[in-house]
Amino acid sequence: MSYKPTACEMARYNQWQNAKLLGVCDTLSLADLEEDRGLFFGSILATLDHILTVDQALIAMATTGVIPPFDPDQRITETYDAFKQARTAQDAKIMHLCENAGPSWFEDDLPRESAELGRTRHFPRWFYVAQMFNHQTHHRSQITSELHRMGVDYGNTDMPYNPLTPY
Repeated sequence: MSYKPTACEMARYNQWQNAKLLGVCDTLSLADLEEDRGLFFGSILATLDHILTVDQALIAMATTGVIPPFDPDQRITETYDAFKQARTAQDAKIMHLCENAGPSWFEDDLPRESAELGRTRHFPRWFYVAQMFNHQTHHRSQITSELHRMGVDYGNTDMPYNPLTPY
């Protein structure tokens, strides 16, 4: 069975949730977005940027099979407007990648040497894509929990309510 239908549905979910999150963040002040709130990466904006950073690294790994240089604390964007543009472009790229992948693309083997284990590990492409979606959800939930603490109603996050799904 191909991972492609799952990847496409998760890409739609990702696009929906990120658009909702941007809509909520648009109502917050820049000070609210940049305040260190004790999240893994400090502020809401830094956490959003971290998600984008990891997305780019995992998509690069899935498409090239090469692990790019990576620093989880490195910021890609410095302003909210730059982040919004980069996030929207990345979501479109993820959707395009998933929709246009060949029938067996997600199952392709991407071997990589593991210094930690002293052996070659064999990951299918879908593994990196699944990790990307899992990582996004993990950190978005930190942000939505913080929004709840701030008294901001984020709304529904359940997949059946996604207006982008064809089902």
